[in-house]
Amino acid sequence: MNRPLLNRLVFLTLVLLLTATAAHAQGANTIDGRVILPNGSPPAQPVRVSLTQSRRPLYETFTDLSGRFYFSGLAPGTYQLIAEGDGLSFETTSVMTNVGSFGRGGQMVTQDIHLRVKPGSADMPAGAVTAEEIDPDVPDAAKEKYRQGLKSAAADKLEQAVKLFQEAVEAHTRFYAANLALAEQLSRLQRYDEALAAYRRAGELKPDRAEPYVGIGVTLVSQKRYDEGIRLLRGVVEVDKDLPAPYLSLGYAEMMTRDYRAAEEHLLRALELARPALAHIYLANVYEQTGEFSKAVAQLEAYLKENPRSPQADAVRAVVEKLRQKEKKK
Repeated sequence: MNRPLLNRLVFLTLVLLLTATAAHAQGANTIDGRVILPNGSPPAQPVRVSLTQSRRPLYETFTDLSGRFYFSGLAPGTYQLIAEGDGLSFETTSVMTNVGSFGRGGQMVTQDIHLRVKPGSADMPAGAVTAEEIDPDVPDAAKEKYRQGLKSAAADKLEQAVKLFQEAVEAHTRFYAANLALAEQLSRLQRYDEALAAYRRAGELKPDRAEPYVGIGVTLVSQKRYDEGIRLLRGVVEVDKDLPAPYLSLGYAEMMTRDYRAAEEHLLRALELARPALAHIYLANVYEQTGEFSKAVAQLEAYLKENPRSPQADAVRAVVEKLRQKEKKK
């Protein structure tokens, strides 16, 4: 099968996006803040907070029990913070903030995110629980190790983060947020078997939470266990169609197993919910494989429009020209 985009452009994008992320980390500035509910309390569960710049994803983390998040090692500039909604009561909420604009040396910026209530929802839905009820009776020592782990993870000190999260779990084995955070850092280190074990422990602690199952599915896809990952991630989106996290990995796995129509559906949904840059690249590959060259061109042009300073922009433009030639020959 002819797979030039997959072999060249997708791989190039993956490598250079990681390079670009590392380059953005070369700074001495920090953003610190909390995610806050409309009634002033912290969320009842860890909230995923993403940091982007010029629509380019940089970091992700989860809030701690008090709703706090932390990003460090940032270059001067304007950043967007995005707190992911729960799909039921609260909307995904974003704020803009500037760092490193005044004086020399590192700057600490405090920027809270106040979640917006979804239309028709009450501030605190019936049956809502507090953060302490999600992770009850967590000793202070375990909480402190967890907070330190979040800071290390945000600074890309992954081995240190793993050690701290492991210590938090050892101090309180039923610490859901720490088990989940440990799994994520192990996955980032490509220690996939250990990550799967940690995700499964988190799932056993909170079987009604989607995050562990998404993590397991994404990790299986990372291991190229595509069929297993697809089955699990499809189950997640059947339960919650508005959860952004599963769609990119699900669409990628379906693309790799040549289920192109399913891949198209789920990658388009990923763009609708979260606009990950790679979704455009994957969709372009899907459309090339199905002979829909004009659609492939449209996805790559959308990628260039949304990522004008992408390090692989020239490579993307070259592929666009080749696809246009293919379209003319049809």
